[in-house]
Amino acid sequence: MKRIQFIGLALIIICGMISQYTNATQNQFMVWLLALGAVAGILMVISDYFTSKEKK
Repeated sequence: MKRIQFIGLALIIICGMISQYTNATQNQFMVWLLALGAVAGILMVISDYFTSKEKK
């Protein structure tokens, strides 16, 4: 895995852990922030798939 994919995976895990083990789900803004962080992490993880297609 590339470095950007590890960062994306870490972002997904951190956002998931914050939503599970803290009281962040009580605040609407924090819910959206965690969701956007997880989506950004997912995009980082699958970015290699899109960039490898362009090189061929």
